[in-house]
Amino acid sequence: MKTDIKHLAAYAATAIWADGEYDEAEKIVLSEIADTFDLNDADLIAETEVALAEIEKMDEEAVNRYLIENGAEVDDEEAAQVYMAAMQIVTIDGVLGVEEVDNLLSIATALGLDDSYAMMLLLDLVKEE
Repeated sequence: MKTDIKHLAAYAATAIWADGEYDEAEKIVLSEIADTFDLNDADLIAETEVALAEIEKMDEEAVNRYLIENGAEVDDEEAAQVYMAAMQIVTIDGVLGVEEVDNLLSIATALGLDDSYAMMLLLDLVKEE
């Protein structure tokens, strides 16, 4: 993985923040994401928890700035994978709320992904689930 684990964790934390619940299912998904990116799962979980603690102190505008700052550090070739990882986190509970979709679109924008492409990826994931 070319992207630093801290930037991946920032997006994972933002995905978790979308519904305000961080539970065991999301930790399992983080472990699967770590495997996908060939990272140590304990390291990704720890970095995500640090990022989540930061985000919980922010308002929505600050979170958007945080996404943009971290998006600038994500390797362009990995941007879609980072977005798909965020989608997995958001959809693990089987519920996809409006706020979560808005959050995912903000993530996609910060990663430089086209909204229509991001929606297509999300619809494909929802169809599979």
